[in-house]
Amino acid sequence: MLHLEGNCHCGSVNLSFQCRECFGMEMHCKDCIPEYHCHLPLHIMEMWNGSFFEWVSLKTLGLHIQLSRNLHDCYVNGIHEVTLDFSTTTNPCTTATFGVLEHYHLLSFESKVSAYEFYHSLAWHSNNTGLIPIRDCYALFMHMIHKWRHLQQLWHAGRGHDPNGINATQEGELTVLCLACPQPGRNLLEGWENHYTLFIAVDANFWLKRKAISSDQVDPGLNVGWAYFVKEQQYKSHLNDHVLQQQEHSSYVSHNAINIADMKSSCGLAAAGHPNSVGDLQKGERYINMEYLILSTLACSPVPVLNVSYDIACQWSKNFWARMETMLTHLHLPCENLNIHYFVPKFHIGAHIEECQITFSWNFGKFVGQTDGEAPEQGWVNINQVASSTKEMGPGTWHNTLDDYFSDWNWKKITALGM
Repeated sequence: MLHLEGNCHCGSVNLSFQCRECFGMEMHCKDCIPEYHCHLPLHIMEMWNGSFFEWVSLKTLGLHIQLSRNLHDCYVNGIHEVTLDFSTTTNPCTTATFGVLEHYHLLSFESKVSAYEFYHSLAWHSNNTGLIPIRDCYALFMHMIHKWRHLQQLWHAGRGHDPNGINATQEGELTVLCLACPQPGRNLLEGWENHYTLFIAVDANFWLKRKAISSDQVDPGLNVGWAYFVKEQQYKSHLNDHVLQQQEHSSYVSHNAINIADMKSSCGLAAAGHPNSVGDLQKGERYINMEYLILSTLACSPVPVLNVSYDIACQWSKNFWARMETMLTHLHLPCENLNIHYFVPKFHIGAHIEECQITFSWNFGKFVGQTDGEAPEQGWVNINQVASSTKEMGPGTWHNTLDDYFSDWNWKKITALGM
């Protein structure tokens, strides 16, 4: 205990300050402690007031730093007041370290923690007494993490190396593609047409619902159609053009997905797991929604043989080509060069009549192995956990955030292929 009662390194006997983060419990004077922390500006200081240690910021102790690459590790330990000199022509007042953004980014994938919970954990870590007011930077943190997700997606896709800049990014270019799926021009040799088949599974998710908050004008998003979600403006234009189209009813069994698609008030997502394959649903699984999303993603995958898994494939496959002719020209598939096989996922097929169980069963299909067609359900288990933390987002932020979660899920599937 004697070293706590000695003089400061400068010889001063006025020892009133200590650092909660540094190893050891040495006491320092008011002049030395800012000097020792010129490269550690996010450490938490305490001052002895004669009765107990109270929190004090390095800013009030006179620390003034210039942002540079020479700073030591940036801690993820709270919300701080620091005097900074920025290398910018604007006048920023709030910043976040790369460390805290990376930390939350990873936590959001693994634990599905919300930004609200993470931010307030930092606030309470800064001072857990509740007696010292902490400036509310939650809204600013939300803006920063939104941009961070966007920049990380661009970085992972190598868009920073394009001489034309990120605005030259094409639709679906930020998608993490499946290495096992046939990708013409990427992983196929010449003459591949007669050897490979593309498998896609279509499903709707009514757990992920966004409230009617904000608008496309207020919150358009940072990437529009660059990943999994389709371009919202074109998608909504298509829906408006077909708003009077009646949903075909099931001729076999009462499929709620078909018969009450125009009456369901619940909204959600429809996805096939490929570039430009995800979109918002307004009244359930209407054909005008599902077919736009399916055809949008197939435009990115020109393969001659296609295996499609869908809960209601037995009904949806009827008149598919005729309905396609009513859609935008760029969504049309080459009828003469495309062979589509329709299947019902194994978990769902038990609810179908015997004829469907024979005609659309994966068990009786050729060259499909032990495919079950239930791949989207595995992804929903992971993504449904973010429903509560995303339902209050605006449309653009919601799309960009879910795009990021989808990429994380796809990347983990890719890295697990060889294990």
